[in-house]
Amino acid sequence: MERFDVETVLICAVVAVMGTFGVVAGVAAFAGIRFQECNAAVLTGICCGISGVVWGILLICSRNQWVKRV
Repeated sequence: MERFDVETVLICAVVAVMGTFGVVAGVAAFAGIRFQECNAAVLTGICCGISGVVWGILLICSRNQWVKRV
């Protein structure tokens, strides 16, 4: 079984977090939700959950592309 590089994992994590904040901020802007009025725990949980899902998808996709190249 092949292993991931640390750089790949970190880059996927950074991209997932940035994308998640963009999606959450975009949805909040379109829905007219103010971050000051939101529950911080719920907002953090939503961001962490979405970020984890996106990170997993990015790792799986990069793994599949890396295996196809080798």
